[in-house]
Amino acid sequence: MTTKIQIAYSLHTLNAISTVLAVVVMALCLWLRYEWDFKHYVYELEAQQVLWTGPYILIVASSLTMATSVLGSWATVIEDCQLISLFALGSASSVVLGMAGLAYTLNHGIYHSELTPWLEERLWVLFHEMDYNERSARILRIIQEDMECCGPSDWKDYQTFNKVLPDECRSPVTGNIAGGSCAEEFARWMEPRTGWLCGLALLLVVIQMGNILISLWLRKSILLERSNDNRPYRLVGERTRV
Repeated sequence: MTTKIQIAYSLHTLNAISTVLAVVVMALCLWLRYEWDFKHYVYELEAQQVLWTGPYILIVASSLTMATSVLGSWATVIEDCQLISLFALGSASSVVLGMAGLAYTLNHGIYHSELTPWLEERLWVLFHEMDYNERSARILRIIQEDMECCGPSDWKDYQTFNKVLPDECRSPVTGNIAGGSCAEEFARWMEPRTGWLCGLALLLVVIQMGNILISLWLRKSILLERSNDNRPYRLVGERTRV
């Protein structure tokens, strides 16, 4: 009896923790989606698929986690084996979605990922369009000023293609030319934001895996007790009443 009660309480605790983490992960994803400066960069770079796909998947995974947590808590209270099995299946689905969103975000949101070469290719397009496309010139100037960088790869890009070095490439204080690649600097700027998100998403996935194991353990304990004909079966809540 005591073992089953402890299992049930452990499952309630993990459900509460996973719900809080799911809310935090969803909040970070929504922040990445709607934060004004970042959203402006995404639209101007036409990077919606690259930078928002991972957070979208994590939003779905977090929503599923919150729904299954409520289901798991209710199934634990009434000790319904079918609902507990459904909770385990829902948790497994959220784990798969969470791992997919986590993997995509890591692969397209940090410095050592596919983000850097994608950004360099995109910035080269803007670089070559800047002479006749005001929008391309404007977003390139904004990125160079905000990220304190110069050119898709470095400041020599302007020299190589006989372009005038813009004022945004120079420090407003010292006048020195920024030596960093805009693709690399933008990826480094992204890394802390996606890094925190991925870390919390990974923790949520691990806790969900624990939820699956404990729920299956609880289901087994309930079935074993129900198969015991030596004493009548009573719910956990009934046993804890004084």
